Amino acid sequence: MNVIARFVRFVVWVLVLSWVFKLLGKLAMWVLRRAVDPGQQTGSAGGNSAQSWAESLRGGADAVGEPQTATRQLVRDPICGMHLAETLAIPFRDRGELMHFCSAECRDKYANGVLPRAAND
Repeated sequence: MNVIARFVRFVVWVLVLSWVFKLLGKLAMWVLRRAVDPGQQTGSAGGNSAQSWAESLRGGADAVGEPQTATRQLVRDPICGMHLAETLAIPFRDRGELMHFCSAECRDKYANGVLPRAAND
């Protein structure tokens, strides 16, 4: 019986300690978030703090509710098959079709007639 009691006591302490560490982690994240954004107002004068916190996680919103950051779309290079953000890609229009390339070298290979190999899957 003594062994079972010791085991139960051990399990309880493990649960308590894990709960304490989880709370300490949340407290640390709260402190870091407040240190990064010290101008955040609290109380009813500053608006709903939960709503402003949620907006800060989403990247903010303008007056109409649209996100401030544009969504990023990944495109695939038809030569090497690399995926990259459309904003970073080099655009090339071929027979009315817009293609995106990871580098000028891949764009030149495509323009010179090298058939795309990696994108044929």
